[in-house]
Parts: sequence; structure tokens; C-alpha cells
Amino acid sequence: MQQKTDGFPKIGAPATRALETAGYTSLKQLTKATEAELAQLHGMGPKALGILRDALKAQGLSFKQGQAGEKLKKKGSPVSRTDQVDEFLRELKHPLTAEVEAVRSIIKGVNKNIAEEVKWKAPSFNYKGEYLVTFNLWETKRIHLVFHNPQISKVKSSILEGDYENRRMAYFADMKDIKAKRSLLEKALKDLIKLQK
Repeated sequence: MQQKTDGFPKIGAPATRALETAGYTSLKQLTKATEAELAQLHGMGPKALGILRDALKAQGLSFKQGQAGEKLKKKGSPVSRTDQVDEFLRELKHPLTAEVEAVRSIIKGVNKNIAEEVKWKAPSFNYKGEYLVTFNLWETKRIHLVFHNPQISKVKSSILEGDYENRRMAYFADMKDIKAKRSLLEKALKDLIKLQK
């Protein structure tokens, strides 16, 4: 029987959810991420990383090689890395880059204490060290936001989709849709921030 190569090996539910939340749906996609980047995912531990490393090796693959001296960033870092996000977006080859910039601007405008960085190969936003929302840029036909925060299930908004324990999704088709849903996005973020205090 041929071994399945698309899915992930048995790494436990938390680590599998972490990969899916980050937009990874196949083992081959992990060759585009460094081990340090994957280690930052909530639910991803050393044991799961080791299993993934071995599974990739069995297929003649490996994680992306990090730069020399790359260190793991502290989870939930409150430091804003706007220059890092600016550079990332300048080099981004995505059909909806202008829409990403528009949504990014809305998110940052909600509260002066919202910080940004690049996480899961996408712009990610946190408030005083607590993650709020991250773009899922694997999707190319619409803007996909992942709200990943333990309090998100308490936020009631028509813009939020899904019934996961600690995350919700929001989608925008185009600039017109972004404009139409702007106030809903702002309110959802404000309500989530209130729950962090």
C-alpha cells in the first residue's frame, strides 16, 4: 500500500490544529517554513517538530533553512515590527496585495497599542503581547483573516465565522467588500481588545 504523502503524520491534535490555522495543509508546504518559524506556532512542541522533520526527511525534503544565528522570537512579542511588515509586503507576490494593505491599515487604526510583525509568513497583529489576528495568505482569491485568541469565542459579530475553540475567521472578497465590512471588523477588534484588559 502506498504511503500517503499529502497529510501530516501523527503529531497530536494541538500541533495539527496549529499547522491548519497557519494555513499549512500538506507536508510539502512545510518546506517553505523554517523550523524556528514553526516552533512559534501555539500548540507546536519539540516532539511534533521532530516527527515532522523525520517525515520530511523520509520524502527527501526538509524545512527551509533559516539564516545563520536565527533565534526563536518570544511568543506574543509586544514589539512592533512595522519595518519588517513593510518589507514583507513590498516583496509579496499576491493578487490581493492592495487589499491586504487596506485591511492592515484598518486593523492598525483600531488602537495605537496594536503591534505588528510577520508570523506564519504573513502580517500578524497583537495587543500588548496577546495575539489578535493574522492574515492567511495561502488563499489568493479572497482576504482571509484568522483571529487566534482564547477570548475570540466571546466576541459576537456577523463578520466572524467558524466555531473553533480559540479562533474565528473573517473573509473579504475585494475592496468593495472591505469597505462594506470595515465597521464590523473594527468593532470585532475593539471588543476583543476589551477582553484582554
